[in-house]
Amino acid sequence: MSARHETYVIVGGGIAGSAAAQAIRLRDPRGSILLIGLEVNRPYNRPPLSSQYLLRKTTRGELSTLPLGWYADNAVQLATGKRVGRIDPARRMVILDAGDEILFDHLLIATGATPKRLHVPGAEMPGIYELRTIEDADRLLNAIDAARREGRPHDPAHRTGPRGRAVIVGGGLLGVELAGTLSTAGLHVDLVVAEPYPWKRFAGPTVGAHLSRALESHGVRLHPSARVARFDGDGRVQRVILDGGKSLDCDLVVVAIGAAFNREILRGTPINAEKSILVDDHCRTNVPHVYAAGDCAAVFDPLFGKHRILEHWESARLTGTIAGANMAGDDMSYDAVSHFGSEVFGMKLTAWGESRHVAHRHTRVLEGGIVEFGVSAQNRISQTLSVSTAKPDDSTLRELVRRRLDVSSIIEKLTDPKVDLKSLL
Repeated sequence: MSARHETYVIVGGGIAGSAAAQAIRLRDPRGSILLIGLEVNRPYNRPPLSSQYLLRKTTRGELSTLPLGWYADNAVQLATGKRVGRIDPARRMVILDAGDEILFDHLLIATGATPKRLHVPGAEMPGIYELRTIEDADRLLNAIDAARREGRPHDPAHRTGPRGRAVIVGGGLLGVELAGTLSTAGLHVDLVVAEPYPWKRFAGPTVGAHLSRALESHGVRLHPSARVARFDGDGRVQRVILDGGKSLDCDLVVVAIGAAFNREILRGTPINAEKSILVDDHCRTNVPHVYAAGDCAAVFDPLFGKHRILEHWESARLTGTIAGANMAGDDMSYDAVSHFGSEVFGMKLTAWGESRHVAHRHTRVLEGGIVEFGVSAQNRISQTLSVSTAKPDDSTLRELVRRRLDVSSIIEKLTDPKVDLKSLL
């Protein structure tokens, strides 16, 4: 069997892959493009899965990254439900699990990340879910419906009241979003957080306390500084036992403790990787003609002078666009201020910059919210973060990070809500 040849091969059917296909086709109307996706679905947006989709406010079709006919109209071949088992950079070839060999001129790896698993007794029991794909979301939807119909009562003393109890494990963006969504869907929610407060990976204690109060005011029961010791149940999960001995009754569990890049695709290649594939500001790996983008890549960020894993939808789309543009001969580089956002119970989170550079934090308390400034050991702003029911001044918060503003002599002004932040630029 002879190998087929494609000008561009994209491995990964998510937002980074579809953005790359768009960028290539804008610059090269004739080169052949093959997009290989592990899922059977066309590329779709994942962020709505944890909110709008689980609340049935959006449909499968509305999640698609591009209109139904875009791929055919632009001669982009989709190979869904396929897995790339091996990459041979020397021969410029990818080999599918089924044995198909595909030669490429340019390759993009955009395989994303897979959810981390809990390694505790009972972790494989039915009724324990994760959320990464639309199929995961459909399984979780069915479990939510069943819990509301037949699950445990919210209050054991009132068995005729609302039913359905869920435990969310993980206090990051996804865990908090799911706590809000499942509570809104009518379930009683326990949120188990390993750290002293949710969002600790990127937020300080003032924001953490503000978030905790908001969650609890909407009925979410928090369990901070707690870890799962084991899952118990008769044939399926019925209880979560915490390391302190506390038992949480449940009908379902969702584990949301982060995601990791699957390095298997790099086995036997010289492609440099640590926790993710290392790429420069053009999304190029150390191997000629091989690029990486999205959750599987650590992009060199000139603003902070380091490789960074940018694990959010907006960054995946941008790095996919950069990679696709450069595969097609452009000279596009990463020079953005990284950004992500979230929303829970009407409270909007907007964050700019890099939390790992933060040595200490300062807060500005506003009506309806908080602005937090993460400052490096050199007293320069590394991150800004707004948690509010009102729309933040995004352009100013972004610019404070872009300039890496030295705040050594202006801390009082930074935290004073009467001082216009623009005046500090």
